[in-house]
Amino acid sequence: MSVKVFKFHQLTFLLFAVTCLFTALPAGKLLGQDELTVALPQITRIEQSDANITIDGFIDEDVWKDLPVIDGMKVIDPDTLADTPYETHVRFFYTERGIYLSAMNFQPQETLMARMTSRDVRLERDGFVVAIDASGEGLYGFYLRINLGNSLTDATILPERTFNFQWDGPWLARTQALENGWSAEYYIPWSMMPLPQVDDVRKIGLYLERQVGHLQGEAWANPPLPGTVNQFLSAFESYELKDIEPRRQLTYYPFASGIYDGVRDESTYKVGTEIFWRPTSNSLLSASLNPDFGNVESDDVVVNLTAFEVFFPERRVFFLEGQDVFNTSPRTSGRAGPGGPISLLNTRRIGGAAIYDVPKDVDVVPTDLSQPSELLGAVKLTGQSGNWRYGTLLASENESQIGGTLDDGTEVTLNAVGRDFSVARLLYEDTSSGGRRAIGWMGTNLSHPTIDATAHAVDMHYFSADNRFVIDTQLMHSDVDGKTGNGFLGDVVFRPRRGLQHTVRATYIDDSLDINELGFLTRNDQMNLDYNFFQIESDAPGLRQRTTSLFFTNQWNTEGEPVRLGMFLNRGYNTLDNNTYDISLRYFPERIDDRLGRGTGDFKVEGRYGLNLGFRTNPADKLAFSFDLNLDQDELGPARTGATSGITWRPNDRFSSDLRLDYTDREALLVHQGSGAYTSFEAHQWAPRLEMNYFLNAWQQLRFTLQWTALKAFEDRFWQVDSQNLDFLQPVAKPSEESDSFTISRLTFQARYRWEIAPLSDLFVVYTRGSNLPTDSFETFQDLLVQSWTDRVVDTLAIKLRYRFGS
Repeated sequence: MSVKVFKFHQLTFLLFAVTCLFTALPAGKLLGQDELTVALPQITRIEQSDANITIDGFIDEDVWKDLPVIDGMKVIDPDTLADTPYETHVRFFYTERGIYLSAMNFQPQETLMARMTSRDVRLERDGFVVAIDASGEGLYGFYLRINLGNSLTDATILPERTFNFQWDGPWLARTQALENGWSAEYYIPWSMMPLPQVDDVRKIGLYLERQVGHLQGEAWANPPLPGTVNQFLSAFESYELKDIEPRRQLTYYPFASGIYDGVRDESTYKVGTEIFWRPTSNSLLSASLNPDFGNVESDDVVVNLTAFEVFFPERRVFFLEGQDVFNTSPRTSGRAGPGGPISLLNTRRIGGAAIYDVPKDVDVVPTDLSQPSELLGAVKLTGQSGNWRYGTLLASENESQIGGTLDDGTEVTLNAVGRDFSVARLLYEDTSSGGRRAIGWMGTNLSHPTIDATAHAVDMHYFSADNRFVIDTQLMHSDVDGKTGNGFLGDVVFRPRRGLQHTVRATYIDDSLDINELGFLTRNDQMNLDYNFFQIESDAPGLRQRTTSLFFTNQWNTEGEPVRLGMFLNRGYNTLDNNTYDISLRYFPERIDDRLGRGTGDFKVEGRYGLNLGFRTNPADKLAFSFDLNLDQDELGPARTGATSGITWRPNDRFSSDLRLDYTDREALLVHQGSGAYTSFEAHQWAPRLEMNYFLNAWQQLRFTLQWTALKAFEDRFWQVDSQNLDFLQPVAKPSEESDSFTISRLTFQARYRWEIAPLSDLFVVYTRGSNLPTDSFETFQDLLVQSWTDRVVDTLAIKLRYRFGS
């Protein structure tokens, strides 16, 4: 039996064992089975044949007239819970196929504010939100927003406010501007969401929210759930539905794509499909056959001279669908603190750069080594049974090839064997006694002839019935080619009252835990205890809102050395006209750097201070500005100054341009040169980013993006680690006549046309151009920009058509 098959059976056995263990535990009552006698309101049911609804934004069908009107909204942003100045009339009903909802948003016609944007762009404007707790128990839900002008935003929701905005759903909505305000219509199919198996009565939760652009983006909601309270998903308004059992769903997304590579002067073509089958209302089986996981969006251009990996989010539809069950901790998204996420599953590893064994006498193009791998296929199963949720993911890469050149000029071909990935997840959740309790397990495995890596985690979650305490913990174990490691995460959130939050975050990860073959971990070898105080005040005189945060970070390695210590005080002021002023004071006590040398010796870093000042005008204005000034110190003590300015222009609802310019001046940029030797540089970095969007209509978009990062570093002083004592870096003479000075210039340009033919059915035409100049190009910044555009290493034109068929 191969190692790959053995490891998969090992994961399957563990999943079975954990299932047996939890099944032996007493089964708590589901909230719907409790002996409560309180009757829930029922949503009106109408036969699909009688609905006769055209989703066009006009609320003119007869079916709407006899339905009850829901309003009752309160102001939640700012958090005043005041009555709203305008009425909002919401009506909804359901059929065997889905929920229909209409919203009449009353306000003066001259105050209407529509802004067309790409999907999931958050911006102050007129918008309406429907959020659904599909579980009926506050366990998982969906966030669906349409803005005046028909731009969409959607996300999945996990308790209590964990949003995944990378997810896109096949729901339908339209808006219309009217003389007395604006209206919206929704159709939300049952088939897009997992629904628990029930005998007769089904329970769901609904949350309604409205944003009013001309009131500086003020938000209203029913039920009123401001961001200053712990509850969100579990506090939606509960409703009953009867006589509904969604039919089985089979959806498939065939695609055809073609790419012309202007650098290599070659074309490639591909066809394939993704299949999503929902055999029951609470399970989903998905597969990708001959997948095309090439992105039609580019990642940000980043210059990383640190010892830590940069995290990039997932963008591929197949991996985003049904992915929430694999979320084991609030830190999975990286929002729990600095340093990026901590996650057993980072699907960007699947289809990443292949593992090549490059002989010493063979030269290869560096960009060829970083090219993504082709996948043979991927399969994923997610579902729910009672209090249990489960998921499994299998993926296999194809063999990869690149060209190389021997020292004598002979061309050779290098081959790389693809990797195999397997993931299993099991989660038990209980809400029977109020609040939420959950325990879960997840295992991952990567199999390859050169490496075999397995990781396991047990996660536990508690949300108190009085909504004041939230506790999340996780135990981790890894085994990479026989080398094992362990880790622990523990987060406690306490909210004694609305608007006030205390967070304590504990971490222990030994120096051999390794989850990065399929997960993401910035560093192992850490012991941390961090504290954060956060307060929002919505009753400050003359302000919409005032925020205060105090953060203490206390991070050590397992040798007992402090590697990151800091105290941060932040204050934010949001004025009545929605301008924002921010100030941040920082102090970093003396610490030890145990990573930059990559194992060649640790050294002390001086204590440092920092100050950040920020200003942003109302982002809903046609012309909006921002400016940030950062005054800091490098590791050796000299000043580091950074400034960021931005200007956004929206002359009308269809066009926008956004220009951001970053400049950093460093007096002592420290770079490791090997064997404990360092060079400090006087460095200057420019990083402009320009994005322009034009919408022919809400479904056809032209977008142009340009990102360029250029760094010029001039050698200044030379340093060496003290090999005998743990001390500060020691100054030394220049070790050689060869200069260490260098430049970095990287550019990415993309022009994209997107036509959304139907929900989740798109035609893309994308031109991408990129460069990465040699490190010895010491030109002016202007010349570097011109050269970066001319000396391309990426020059592709891609056309991709993807269409959704099925129920």
